[in-house]
Amino acid sequence: EPHDMTTLRHNLVGAAVGNFFEWLDFTLYGYFALAIARNFFPAGNEVLSTLAAVTAFAAGFVVRPFGAWCIGRYADRRGRKAAMVATVLLMGAGTLLIAIAPPYQTAGFLGTAMVVIGRLLSGFAASGESGAAGALVIESCPPHRRGWYGAVFSASTYLALAAGSGLALLVFGTLGVERTLDWGWRIGFVVGLCVIPVGAYLRRHMNESLHAGAMQASGTEARTLPARTLAAQIIMVSALTGFGSAVVYLAIVFMPAFATQALKIGQTTGAIGSTLAALAIIAGSLIGGPWSDRRGRSGIMLFGIVLALGIGTPLYEHLLASPTPGALFAFQGACAFGFGLFLGGSFPFFAERFPPGQRALGIGLGYNIGVMLFGAASPVVSTYALSQGIVRAPLYYLLAAAVVSVVAILCMRKPPVWQRPLIA
Repeated sequence: EPHDMTTLRHNLVGAAVGNFFEWLDFTLYGYFALAIARNFFPAGNEVLSTLAAVTAFAAGFVVRPFGAWCIGRYADRRGRKAAMVATVLLMGAGTLLIAIAPPYQTAGFLGTAMVVIGRLLSGFAASGESGAAGALVIESCPPHRRGWYGAVFSASTYLALAAGSGLALLVFGTLGVERTLDWGWRIGFVVGLCVIPVGAYLRRHMNESLHAGAMQASGTEARTLPARTLAAQIIMVSALTGFGSAVVYLAIVFMPAFATQALKIGQTTGAIGSTLAALAIIAGSLIGGPWSDRRGRSGIMLFGIVLALGIGTPLYEHLLASPTPGALFAFQGACAFGFGLFLGGSFPFFAERFPPGQRALGIGLGYNIGVMLFGAASPVVSTYALSQGIVRAPLYYLLAAAVVSVVAILCMRKPPVWQRPLIA
């Protein structure tokens, strides 16, 4: 039988709030990358120091498949709750290392090492979070409401992106650029340390998911897929992640820098646009989730992609022709809202592809490989293309990632023959 509403509420709040703080911590590094470069990666010029800081940022992505594998397997064998408590503690440890790291001028490379290790811990924790928490949310709610509850959980990730951007704007606006680059950036990471007490408290009061709890009670091994079938499903989930990863890392993370460099739009304006885009994703997911519960997953996912590209493409052309804040916000908003609709259906869509004994591993590994391939690479590819004068590079990348995701949806529309009905 499904969990009662009180248990379901505890599980959803524990998963969503912990997820919010974990992703807030993970993204704060990007918002304060310039300050971190100045304090911990000194070089002969600012470009080299920033490049070193960005390399450490990328290291958080490289470690993600490894974290998804380790924590996903742990969650499938020992339970979702234990894995989720571990991820908030790991994320807290990584955030603490960055927050207290002494600057290079004071302690040499000790501070640099602390920042790099902290970033690796953060990436490891964030990657494990997606699989364990995603599996628990899907397994705790009624089957006919998986889209809605999955959307609420997913919304916490993008609320964290918006909050991180807003927090960075607040710190810069209150302290000014120089004081923020000197020491004020640490305030963001101190706020992020709330992940330890808040996340650990909420997650210790959650209930184990029905699937994992039943396995532990009976002492039996869960049914699993053959290695080849599991690998095929993980590859398909990675492909499915392509569209969303491109939207997030192009429309939200990369667009402020692009707007400043190529379109001469102020950096603060770009940051505001990214915050609004994250909120548009949340709005779209809260519409798309219930819609997918009533009408099916694949239809709303395809509709979200078509909407984002159908409206976003002419808006991008308009942005190039008339580079104004309004044009930037319109492009970001259209892509973000379309992705939100897609997100509402995609979370239960790929979670239902894996049996309980491999669900945390399958969700986490598929999602994080996709983000690493499509997300982390998108700003790099677009920046290089823009340096060659290809101003439509972000749009081309978005279109290519969307094609990959559409193909994955079409291949995954029919449930695989090995799939049995999920326990409610």
